[in-house]
Amino acid sequence: MTGLRAGRQGLIHLSQAQGCISRKLSTSKGSDLNAMGRTSSMDLLNPIPVKSRGKQVTTSEQRKDFLREDIPSVKRVVIKVGTSVLTRDNEFGVSLTRLASLVEQVSALVHSGKEVIIVTSGAVGFGKMRLQVQNVLSQTVRNTLSWGANASPPSLDSRACAAAGQSGLMTLYDAMFSQYGVSIAQLLVTMSDFQVDAHRANMCETIKELIKLGIVPVCNENDVFYSNTESREFIMSHQNTTITSFNPNFKQNIDNGIDDGVDRGDKVVRLTANDSLSALLAVELDAQLMIVLSNVDGLYTAPPGRLSSMGATPKLLHTFNPDDPQMERLEYGRDRRVGRGGMAAKVDASKFALNHGVHCILANGHQHDVISKIFEGRTIGTLFTRAAGRDSTPYVKGTEARSASREMAKLPSSVRKKVLEQIVKDITRKEDVILAANNEDLQEALRAIKSEGAVGSDHRPDQLPLSLSKRKLRSLVQKIDQMTATAGNVVGRNVKWCKVTDGLYLEQETVPIGVALCVFDKACPDVVPLLASLCIASGNAVIFKSSRESFHTTQIFHSIIISALKANNISENAVINLEGRDNLEDFLVLQDQIDMVIPRGCKQLIEYVNTRTKIPVLGDTEGLCHVYVHNDANLEVAARVLVDSKCEASYAGRYGVETILVHSHWIETGKFEELLEPLTSKGVALFAGPRLRAQFKSQSAKMPPAWSLRCEYGSSGCAVEVVDSLEEAIQHVNDYGSHHTDVIVCESEMDSRKFSREVDSACVFQNCSTRFSEGYSFGLGTEVGVTTKRVPMRGPIGIEGLMTSKYILRGKGHAVADIADGKSKWVHEKKCVTCGLQVRD
Repeated sequence: MTGLRAGRQGLIHLSQAQGCISRKLSTSKGSDLNAMGRTSSMDLLNPIPVKSRGKQVTTSEQRKDFLREDIPSVKRVVIKVGTSVLTRDNEFGVSLTRLASLVEQVSALVHSGKEVIIVTSGAVGFGKMRLQVQNVLSQTVRNTLSWGANASPPSLDSRACAAAGQSGLMTLYDAMFSQYGVSIAQLLVTMSDFQVDAHRANMCETIKELIKLGIVPVCNENDVFYSNTESREFIMSHQNTTITSFNPNFKQNIDNGIDDGVDRGDKVVRLTANDSLSALLAVELDAQLMIVLSNVDGLYTAPPGRLSSMGATPKLLHTFNPDDPQMERLEYGRDRRVGRGGMAAKVDASKFALNHGVHCILANGHQHDVISKIFEGRTIGTLFTRAAGRDSTPYVKGTEARSASREMAKLPSSVRKKVLEQIVKDITRKEDVILAANNEDLQEALRAIKSEGAVGSDHRPDQLPLSLSKRKLRSLVQKIDQMTATAGNVVGRNVKWCKVTDGLYLEQETVPIGVALCVFDKACPDVVPLLASLCIASGNAVIFKSSRESFHTTQIFHSIIISALKANNISENAVINLEGRDNLEDFLVLQDQIDMVIPRGCKQLIEYVNTRTKIPVLGDTEGLCHVYVHNDANLEVAARVLVDSKCEASYAGRYGVETILVHSHWIETGKFEELLEPLTSKGVALFAGPRLRAQFKSQSAKMPPAWSLRCEYGSSGCAVEVVDSLEEAIQHVNDYGSHHTDVIVCESEMDSRKFSREVDSACVFQNCSTRFSEGYSFGLGTEVGVTTKRVPMRGPIGIEGLMTSKYILRGKGHAVADIADGKSKWVHEKKCVTCGLQVRD
């Protein structure tokens, strides 16, 4: 109880503070009425000036003033926490989990130097829980039983709930904030606090003084003074700095044709409850940002879960520009589970604040770390800004890429070939510039490795995955040349022809898939020109999210590609390179803008992408490749396969061998060390598997134990395990492998076929290196990646992975009814699209 009393004593009630300060001002103002904090009937009907902000913020200033990337630099923010965020689903009591999360995030902002003002709801919900218990206890047994099994207890007055819940709500706030060393102060506000000049000035001075002391003001509308049937609305003009208030007992009902006598025009909005309180405080206190948290993700084109009046599915708006005529067509929901302010009230409040220089975000307070993500510049909720036309948010970039993809799909093959030819010329011409940029990336990577004291800090630059060389650049040029040769017959290729009935013909032709998002971490930066060329050849647009380790090299490659696009009058949005604060997670939710995600990198990256997007994921998978050396293998062939599969793995990317399976015959004949010597002589660290260490201790004595038989060792190491038969090798590969690429070194054709037939992998090779498992070897130019999924395709996926198809039916007034009536009949005559001969099923 002592703690609760201390908490309550630390809370500041606004009306008490105003009364004290107002009396001091009464002498100079000469107005006893205003000095005592009372409001005359005339005050309720007269326009009230909003505090001047020095100069009115113009539209042109706002356009170049604020984007999401500017949010981290915001100093003062007003955060409105809605009733639906704070209360439980049954509307009784406070959701402690959500409240604790919000308190933690706000505390982090305060400790980082931000000035935060909270406008909170929830007092009524908290009071309902208290008064409901009290109501039940005060009833007689007869009254309680008379409610019946399905009846509800008598309804509770919202004013009484607010009075009973306010102290408890503030005690919760105070207790939680104190855990982070943050103090709070309570302010209860009424309409008169904005209508009376002295009150408004005192309120603002009080809040600013609290902020100066490092205290978080927690504001709420004083619901005790109003009933649910009273209208306490402000009509705020966007054209000037006045607030016109109306008789609080007047019930407005414009929908029923009742006129309140005010000409609103196009730029006048109605503000209600804590939504209006947040906007007014944000304007008066010179805040740069207002965040409104509710139980929806933001502003939709129509109420979520319902079709719009035009029959369209509602879509989330990432930005809202009030000057855009399309914004006037939005539909807002009216049903509210809790609270008084609906979406229309939130939009009106945000528009009012925006027109007075305060930018706003509507977001979902149920979302994990929503405030922290907003201050990271992430695409969360709906941003109200007039800078939407040049906003660099993921949504805008995705939309630009979508527009560019439609342009790419219409390009003739000759233009796509010219672009690829120009890329090849520029890569060849700028070879030294590319290698210099790559060397800069390599040196920075080595410095980072050494500073962290990481394992492998003695690596040479050419051993790092992001290393380029003249040989790699020549190979890169060859791959793009191969794509150039095939670019002519990719888009619009007829893959099926069928005569459905007399005069009705069906064709299936290839079309680009649209927009691809390519994500890679520490892969070789030649991924950028390879996949960009693949997308250009197939008529697609692509968005790259590369790692910071390859920043300089990626910049050079991207500039070469953009130059080739511009030279052929193609939008540079066809190939977008993400930099800086662009967050991957924000792009993974753009289902309407991005058609495919292509991750290239480590297992963690691939898992991250797969668990955070509903967009189809295509491409690289974990490369746990095996090489099994059978008992009849040729020793020289085995050595060549092992060395090429491992020692050149940094060049091949993810196709190096990770586990070597050795038949026990090689140990029993004493040739085990001779078999592995070519690897050890090249510095490859070998790690003994559990069975090898248990059964052959002397042979494995020099090998450290393997970390795992299910992990990638990279270019520096490899696991070695022993098996007694072909069947054991097949079982091991199926149990421990990633079903990527597996090799058998064997002289017996029968055993090789058995291995190929029973190993469940995308690629199974006989007597050759794992490095052949890539697109260029298969004649694909390059590959989107190697996928082990069984559908829709498996193995190295080239340009066909970026294509889909459409059906074109050509007729002359044909109707299904004609076939049903017997006037015509189904034919379904198929012809080969290559030779034109009829195909029989």
